[in-house]
Amino acid sequence: MVKIILSSVIATAANGKREHTVSASSLREALDQLFATFGDALKSRIVDDSGNIRKLLSIYVNGRNIRFLNQLDTKLSQDDEVAILPSVSGG
Repeated sequence: MVKIILSSVIATAANGKREHTVSASSLREALDQLFATFGDALKSRIVDDSGNIRKLLSIYVNGRNIRFLNQLDTKLSQDDEVAILPSVSGG
């Protein structure tokens, strides 16, 4: 199973639950399973109306940013860990 970890801000749209497990072979499939479970409230926090990851979010698969992998088409294996976090910026 793939473990998905949500930041506390995003988890509020998932009944406050920060960790989830899904059976999925791609990030897109894993997110679709989460959206099917928690609905549009969670979906709207993670993707925009075009289905793209929101610009102020970072998603990591095993510590690697998906922007440097295959984005939503990043392949997942059993025991992978996906972290969905707000981006950090400042100066």
